[in-house]
Amino acid sequence: MNITVSRALARSLILVALLLVPSAGRADSTTGHADSTTGQPDSTTSGPESRLQRSADRAVAEGHLAEARDIWLQLWQVDPSERAACNVGQLSLRIGDMPRAAEFLTACLERTPAPAEAGARERDQSRALDLARAKQAVGALTFAVPPGAELSIDDRPVGRTPLGREVFVAPGSHRVRVVLGSAATETTVEARAGEARQVVVDVALAARAGATTATAMPRPQPTAPTAGPAAGLVVLGSVASAGCVTLGAVLLARSGEHERRFNDLLEHNHGGYRIAGLELQHAQRAYVAMERAEERAAVALTAGAILAAGTLVYAFFPRSQGPRLTAAGTRLHLEATW
Repeated sequence: MNITVSRALARSLILVALLLVPSAGRADSTTGHADSTTGQPDSTTSGPESRLQRSADRAVAEGHLAEARDIWLQLWQVDPSERAACNVGQLSLRIGDMPRAAEFLTACLERTPAPAEAGARERDQSRALDLARAKQAVGALTFAVPPGAELSIDDRPVGRTPLGREVFVAPGSHRVRVVLGSAATETTVEARAGEARQVVVDVALAARAGATTATAMPRPQPTAPTAGPAAGLVVLGSVASAGCVTLGAVLLARSGEHERRFNDLLEHNHGGYRIAGLELQHAQRAYVAMERAEERAAVALTAGAILAAGTLVYAFFPRSQGPRLTAAGTRLHLEATW
């Protein structure tokens, strides 16, 4: 009877061992969390953290990697440990969330002690390669912002400055908002994959500019007096116009001289019927010089007329005070009226 009871008890113990061993092996092999890679013992307590870890193990075993990553994020918020950082980083990499993968793999390596064994070194090298792969797919932002400012990117809180770390974002355009006390400012940043850039925001300057604008806007601005013409431009236009007209008159006079010489040569040779030789060459030259002088005179007189008309319009046509360049936040506005 005692032998029968002993055999039954042994079979029960073996059955329990067979049920427990595969479960533990499955957790280590599927989640990839720090218990199976760093040699740290897993918690044996039955608290909420252990239940969350078992839920993450089941989610990975069933192929629900995003769900497992979210569970490890909850564990990270409770206890920002190396194990949580490594699991969030590795699972984020596997589901293609590269900004979060780069963020948490960085935290993972920062929290991992210096490896002493060959296995630990291989593990850290693998994580470093995963981090490099994630960084090549995201943009890294650092911020030069006054300390104590609340920073958010695309309405997602990032933290209070100084951050002391890089912020990884997907490639593209991102809206950065900085709040310091009652002052707030926004700017747009363009991030490129594999590149790091620094964002400089002077919140105090932006606050002063915003206060000035807010104070000035409700007040009606007096109408600016009509600006008169600049005397120097009027004189310059008049002189240039007179010079062009004078040059045109001189060219017309030269054209007339060449025309008279051409006519004299024709008349001297009986109307051109007998003109030949050297006199023919003189006549041809006089004719070409006459046409060239007429063309140049026409250009000079046209330019003089245009300059004169422009000067008159500028001198007598009403206008406002001219171009104005104003700044509103990060934008420039150019206004020019005539």
